[in-house]
Amino acid sequence: MKLRDLDDQWLIKDHFFGIYKEDKKSGEVYLVDPQNPVARLPKPVLQRAIDAAIAQLESKLGLSIRNTEQDTEYHDYDADLYNAYMLVLLRHYPVSRLHSLQLVYGENGPVIWDVPDDTIQLHGLHSKFGMLQVLPMWGIANNYDPAYALLFPGVIGQRYAPSMLKVVYDHGLAGDTKDLPDDIVRCIGLIASMHPFNILGDIVIGAGIASKSISVDGISKSVNTTSSAENAAYSARIIMHRRLLYGEQGTPGLLQDLQRQWRRPPVGLL
Repeated sequence: MKLRDLDDQWLIKDHFFGIYKEDKKSGEVYLVDPQNPVARLPKPVLQRAIDAAIAQLESKLGLSIRNTEQDTEYHDYDADLYNAYMLVLLRHYPVSRLHSLQLVYGENGPVIWDVPDDTIQLHGLHSKFGMLQVLPMWGIANNYDPAYALLFPGVIGQRYAPSMLKVVYDHGLAGDTKDLPDDIVRCIGLIASMHPFNILGDIVIGAGIASKSISVDGISKSVNTTSSAENAAYSARIIMHRRLLYGEQGTPGLLQDLQRQWRRPPVGLL
């Protein structure tokens, strides 16, 4: 699925099966208040839950799900990394496009060296994990050495200099024509659906009410639920979602699998 398709309709159909209702005229599905069939759960509530789930997943996995274009980063010069073919560990990944890599004299200073595109190594696992390196062409290696930049005042004789590498790039898993991985989509849905389940669970017969009885002219009706001060009507679904996400009793959950998949590997393994 594409990121733009992760909306309230997707969330309801995939994670609220058997609970939602359908508008026969428009074909849209929606969630209702069990005590007031006319009232619908507002769409913004569901969309905010989806947006929060995406942000939470980005934070936990350390990757970009949403696309960001023309992001600019400054990295410090480090002699050890410079000698390792100018290794730059970008702060966001995966990288979808690199616009430029420049050696600059501070964030507001002049450009010292505009690194040629065909010398930049950013493909395969390097692109997936945002690990950029420069491998000069034979002619450049023989005739031009950007190390002269280190002769500038305040840099000479130092193994470190602040903000000398400027990178402009696009990053993110999403795209207009690119589908998100299925496990990422599932994880977003599981996280996003827990908040609406909490809301709906509290209002089935009232928050914290475990039983309810009605008696009119000798006719009585009693409803017992598992709801309590610490348990809502859909607690079982929420608990199952947590088990799928975080695992249980030594069995890893979906989040742990994704963390292993997207953990940036040691440089020597690439």
